[in-house]
Amino acid sequence: MKPRVNCVLAFSLFTLHSSLFISTSVGADVTIGQRTLHVADGFDVELVAGPPIVERPISISMDPQGRLYVTDSGGLSAKAEIQLAQKPHRVRRLEDSHGDGHYDKSIVFADHMMFPEGCMWYGGSVYVAAPPQIWKLTDADGTGKNVQREVWFDGKTLTGCGNDLHGPYLGRDGWFYWCKGAFAEQHHTLAGGKEMVTKAAHIFRARPDGTGLEPVLTGGMDNPVGVAFLSNGERILSCTFFQNPAAGHRDGLIHAIYGGLYGKKNGVLEGHTMTGDLMPVMTHEGAAAPCGLMAASEQLFGGGYGDNVFACYFNLHKVVRHELIPDGATYTTRDTDLISCDH
Repeated sequence: MKPRVNCVLAFSLFTLHSSLFISTSVGADVTIGQRTLHVADGFDVELVAGPPIVERPISISMDPQGRLYVTDSGGLSAKAEIQLAQKPHRVRRLEDSHGDGHYDKSIVFADHMMFPEGCMWYGGSVYVAAPPQIWKLTDADGTGKNVQREVWFDGKTLTGCGNDLHGPYLGRDGWFYWCKGAFAEQHHTLAGGKEMVTKAAHIFRARPDGTGLEPVLTGGMDNPVGVAFLSNGERILSCTFFQNPAAGHRDGLIHAIYGGLYGKKNGVLEGHTMTGDLMPVMTHEGAAAPCGLMAASEQLFGGGYGDNVFACYFNLHKVVRHELIPDGATYTTRDTDLISCDH
């Protein structure tokens, strides 16, 4: 009997043809609608939700009841100021009423949202980055129809390029992490009352109650997107324009060392403390436009995948498995395609 492993969270970073997928086992090309997915040996993919249950899924997170919270784009590509006025996007809650791993019920959990760039269920609430804020959405009565909204974090900047805010992501230390890019100037009061003014890209973190705000990483890259956490607590970051395009290099994965300065040399780094040269990239991705990242566990897919990292390459139409190989104080990676598509 082939093992069946419900890994829908692994593919929150891979939505295709307005649908969500899980992994099972086998290993062959899979055609869904008019799209053929090329799947690594030992794997298969399966549709778990699509229209009209969800229209344009971006990010997902699951609660302890197995309900799936999905940020769902309204399909509007207008300029940022128009979207900010209209707020056409939403968060849906999907339910599997038959217990078969396929979602057949959907409600609008929160509507009138700015473009959502992250989704995280934590402690009874859903946290969604909808620039310029991270929102805390709490279902007051369990029906999904009386959702309380609070601004958990306000970055106050909106450049219109989708680079301002991504996340949040739950670290193994219990802190919330999120990413800031776009080179817009932000002002923050850090732990201890220190004032910070910065135009650089960052990973920030804070405690779940919002206290203890501090930068974890600083960079000259354009758009830090996803943060994943290894079993030892180390952080991996995906980003665009780690360097100016050259020889097929542009975007990359970073071993995000606390306090490190990364990315291309850039005027936004002026005033930030450096103890040497900028820190290097871990893995070059090319012009991938990374749009999702997760670190595996030893239990994923039946075992043997501990501290593998799975990254979605938007421009290249694929999810890549990065096997981390210790290399001194950091890692190199062995890279293979998990899923790809010619479309």
